[in-house]
Amino acid sequence: MPSEPVAPPTDAGTVRRPGIVVAAPVLGAMALVSAWTGWGGLALGLLAVVVALAALARLRGSRDASRRGPLAGLALGLVAVGIAVVVEWSTLAGAVTYLETGGVRTLDECMRQAPNEKEQHVCKSQHLDEYRARYPSEIDP
Repeated sequence: MPSEPVAPPTDAGTVRRPGIVVAAPVLGAMALVSAWTGWGGLALGLLAVVVALAALARLRGSRDASRRGPLAGLALGLVAVGIAVVVEWSTLAGAVTYLETGGVRTLDECMRQAPNEKEQHVCKSQHLDEYRARYPSEIDP
C-alpha cells in the first residue's frame, strides 16, 4: 500500500496560477461595475488594488510571466476608485466641511444653506427643539 497520495494527472501545457492572480482582475471588474454606486465601488476598488499588489508581489520571485491579470486588476481597481471618488465627491466635501466647522450650525445657517425644500426639512429635523421653540404654532417637520 502506498503511504503517499498520488497527485492527479495534469496536462503538460496547463499552468496552475495562484487564486490571488485570478482574483485580482475579477475584483477589478466588479469594482468598475459597482463604481457608479459610490461607496461600494470605492471599497471594491481598494480591495482590487490590494489584491493585485499582493498578486504581483507573489509573482515577483517566480518565472511565470502571467502578470497581465494582476496588472489588469490593478488598473481596473484604480479606475474604479477614481470614479467612486468623483461620484461621492459632494458627500466627501460635505464631511470635510462638517469637520472643519465643528459640525455646529444653527437653524438659521442651515436654512440659509439649504438649496431646496427637502434640505430645509432636514434642517428642521436636525434642529427640532429650536424649531419648536421659535414656531410653536407650526406643524412639526
